[in-house]
Amino acid sequence: MSKSLFRPLAFTLLLSALPQLALATPSGLNNIPTADTAPQGTLVLQTFSTVGGDARDDLNFGFKTGLEINPLRFEFGADSHVYPGLGGPAVVQTKVAYPLGDHLPTIAGGIANLAFTDHQRDRSGQPFGYGVLTEDFGFLRVTAGCGIQDGDALPFVGLDKTFKLTRRKLVAVSDGKSVTTRESTVAGEGQGPGSGDPNSSLVTRDLFTLRADAVKQHNRDDWLYSAGVLVPICKYLVFETWGNFPSNGSSPSVTLKADIVIPF
Repeated sequence: MSKSLFRPLAFTLLLSALPQLALATPSGLNNIPTADTAPQGTLVLQTFSTVGGDARDDLNFGFKTGLEINPLRFEFGADSHVYPGLGGPAVVQTKVAYPLGDHLPTIAGGIANLAFTDHQRDRSGQPFGYGVLTEDFGFLRVTAGCGIQDGDALPFVGLDKTFKLTRRKLVAVSDGKSVTTRESTVAGEGQGPGSGDPNSSLVTRDLFTLRADAVKQHNRDDWLYSAGVLVPICKYLVFETWGNFPSNGSSPSVTLKADIVIPF
């Protein structure tokens, strides 16, 4: 689909979500934000539900998008509870991230779950402001930060690891008389002189990401632990799921989430 068609499609989907758009989830792991942001020129539509545990099953819709003004990266989004009971209110989130440089962490600050009136906050809860840093060590990414909600400090930490699949792509090879196609066995093979990229014949894609995090609970001494997986079904659809395990012995729950990625 052309970019000229993506823009009106994305705008239409966004408008259809806004009246239903209570969690305002920034880019992150399971239950914590990271210093990641949604890419510029991308609209991510989200739907998620938590089942089991001590809470009633629910359904939520939302969206997020990103903006880059080098060296800063921004993210904006909104979402809302739609079931059960009375839907809404719509709450928003925003984040700004700054990469400190090669082999250094990215730092970010933001606010989530921001409703605009006292009545809305009575239903959605208080805003969640936070500072966070994320460092990629290659073999593992580590995130740590602290949130502030209604004057209560809520430290959090998380780990994630992405597993990738790398394979050779098909290349055309000529013997001067005919051209045959076969799988490349040498990095850069079939690219011709002056290609400049010795790995250009390699195709790498994400298989899945394992994620775990922990965050202190608001106005309580206990923590919420979680572990889960993110699986990219294709470039336009990502599936996430994780288990939630309260440290106070309450029943665990499972969150299911789907992300529709729309470039524009």
